[in-house]
Amino acid sequence: MAYNSCKSITMSSIDAHCDSSIGGIKRILIAQRSDVTGVTLDSTTGIITAITMAQTKKFQQWLFRRNTGSYTSTATGDPTTGNNGVTTEVSLQFSKAEAQKRLEIQSVINADCVLIIEDMYGQFLYLGYDQEVTITNAVMQSGTAKTDLNGFTLTFTDESIELPYFVDGEIIDALVAE
Repeated sequence: MAYNSCKSITMSSIDAHCDSSIGGIKRILIAQRSDVTGVTLDSTTGIITAITMAQTKKFQQWLFRRNTGSYTSTATGDPTTGNNGVTTEVSLQFSKAEAQKRLEIQSVINADCVLIIEDMYGQFLYLGYDQEVTITNAVMQSGTAKTDLNGFTLTFTDESIELPYFVDGEIIDALVAE
């Protein structure tokens, strides 16, 4: 059967892994998109090997309780137009509604950002490569029962043409504010 394709690709195998996997994310690193002046992507490996920041600018670290952060990347395509896209949503929960957290969250609601996500394996993913990442949902709540969340629930959304790129872990420490 003949197939007319507009793209030439090389495909490789994916080996089966029978070991267990751990879900969730450890932390996010966040910066204003305008503070990132360059991103170097190794086109062979698909890994970001360098990120350049404007002078004195650094990523800020946001931490949260275990089992309260996750990301989901969903690729969609339309075969009639040939267009593809990927939406990545990062869901985070921060315990205890307090003024300092509200100020930080409010500043990010009004900003165009990039994120670096660290997963439970210590791998890093970069969001904001094609365009800015935005907060698309922010909830501040008191809860009702003593065991309910008193705090914030956030959803960051990244729209891209490809799945998020992995970042070389060796470059992370130099990017993060102390």
